[in-house]
Amino acid sequence: MTGSLRQMSWLLVALCAATSLTGTANGAATSSSNCSTPTHFFTQLIEHENSSSKATFQQQYQIVADHFKPGGPILYYQQAETSLFACMEWTILPEWAAELGALIITLEHRFFGLSYPSNASDPIEKYQSLTLENVMLDAVNFISHVKDTTSGAKESKVLVMGGSYGGFLTTVLKMNHPEVFYGALPFAAPLRSIGANYQNPQRYNWFKWLNQVYWDLSASAAGKMKHAFEVLGQRFHAATDTKSIAKDFGLCSVPNTTAELQEVMGVINTVQYQIPQLGFINPIGNPTGSSVEKLVNQTLLLDDPVKIINASLNMWYPSSLYPCVPWGNDESVNPTLQLDSFNYLLCKYFPLSVNEVPNGTLFVPTSVQTESDPHTCMTKYNVTPSTQDHVETQYHITRDELVNAKRILFAYNEFDPTTAVGIDPLPLTQDRNASRYMFTTLSSHGEESIASYPGDRPSVVHARNLQLQTFKEWLGMY
Repeated sequence: MTGSLRQMSWLLVALCAATSLTGTANGAATSSSNCSTPTHFFTQLIEHENSSSKATFQQQYQIVADHFKPGGPILYYQQAETSLFACMEWTILPEWAAELGALIITLEHRFFGLSYPSNASDPIEKYQSLTLENVMLDAVNFISHVKDTTSGAKESKVLVMGGSYGGFLTTVLKMNHPEVFYGALPFAAPLRSIGANYQNPQRYNWFKWLNQVYWDLSASAAGKMKHAFEVLGQRFHAATDTKSIAKDFGLCSVPNTTAELQEVMGVINTVQYQIPQLGFINPIGNPTGSSVEKLVNQTLLLDDPVKIINASLNMWYPSSLYPCVPWGNDESVNPTLQLDSFNYLLCKYFPLSVNEVPNGTLFVPTSVQTESDPHTCMTKYNVTPSTQDHVETQYHITRDELVNAKRILFAYNEFDPTTAVGIDPLPLTQDRNASRYMFTTLSSHGEESIASYPGDRPSVVHARNLQLQTFKEWLGMY
C-alpha cells in the first residue's frame, strides 16, 4: 500500500458511545464485544437500487428505548469508519433522550465491524456495493423498519448526528433525504477540500489551521517546534544515517528509502494534529489523555530538536502501551480505524485532501500525493476520485444549498483542524429553523464550554446543553 493511502489515518474515530437497548428488529440478538448493552442484527439489502437483486447481509444495530414516549423524537447516531461498534451508553444521548422522551437508535456502517456485505478477496469485487447511495439507504431502510415495528414511533421526527466522516454522512443524509431526517447535528464534518485536484488551494487549509492553533497557544513553544521541524526536515533530506533516525525517534523499524522517510514524516505530522484534535476526555478516542496544552507545556521546557519531536510521539505512543513507534504498515495511527474499507470509500465518494503542508507553517512543507491520489485509487480499486464540484453537486452540499437548508447545527472546535475543511459560518437570520453554525472551545477539564452561533449572542454554556436546546426549539418543546 502506498504511503499516501497509509496516511489517511487522520479521521476522527466515531466517538464510541451508546445506550441501553430494547431490540425489535429481525435477526438473532447478540452482544457487540465493547458494549454493555446487547446489539442485534437487521437484514439489509446489499444493493438498494438494483431491483433485480434481493441479496442481503446482516447489519448490526442498537436501540435504546428506556426514555421513549410515544410520538417522541428518534435520535439516530450515524456510525462511521471504525471496527469498534459505537455503544450508545457511552454518549450524551441517554441524557438527551430523558429530556426529549426520545428513542435512540444506531446502525453500523456497511463494511465495518460485523456488518460485511461481501468477503470477496478481490477489492474491486468486494467493495462494489460500498456506495454513498447504499450507505444512505441503509439508514433510510433501517429507520423505516424501526418506525414500523416500534409502538408509538410511526410519526416520530428523526434527528441524525455523527462526527468527522460520520458528520459528512450526517450532512448528506439530511440534504438528500429531508423527508426522513427532520434535523441534523454534524460535528467536525469535513465538507471542503474534497477531490484529488492539486490546484485546489483548500488542500492546505488543514495544516494552516493546525499551525495557527500552536502559535495561538504559545508563540515560544511554536517557535521551538518550528526549529525542531526544520532540523528534522534537513536530517531527513540528507538521510545519511537512517539507523540513528530510527533510534532517536523510537521507530519500530528502520526507514531505508526516501518514500519510507516520507511515511515517517507523515506519522509525525499525524500525531501533531491528533493531539489537539482528540484532546478531550474519552477512553476510546483519547486513551492516553493527551492534550495540546500538555504538549505545549512540555515543549516550553525543551530545547533539543529530537526531544521536542519526541514530546509529541511519546505523548501519543507512551512506552506503557507501545514498545516503539509504529509506521510503514497497513495499520492506522488510530487503532480502531478499519483502514481497508475506509481507503476504498476515500477513493469512491469521500476523496478528502488534507495532508499537504504549505510553506510558511511550523511544519516541513510537503508536496506528496494526497489521500485519494488518482494512481492508487485506479490501480487498487479501478476508481477515479471525484472532484469537489462533483461531490457538492451530486449530494447537494454546495454552499448555497447548505445556507438554505433547514435545521442543521454544524458544530466545530477551535483545536480541531477539521474546522478548516468544514463549512464557513452561516449568515445571520431571524428564522429559528434555519441551519446554524456553532464554534466551541475546550475548558481545562476537556469539556466544550463556550459556544455561539448566528442569531444569538455568544453564550458561556456547555455546548451539549446548547445543542439540546436547539433540538427542543426545532421540535417545539420550548
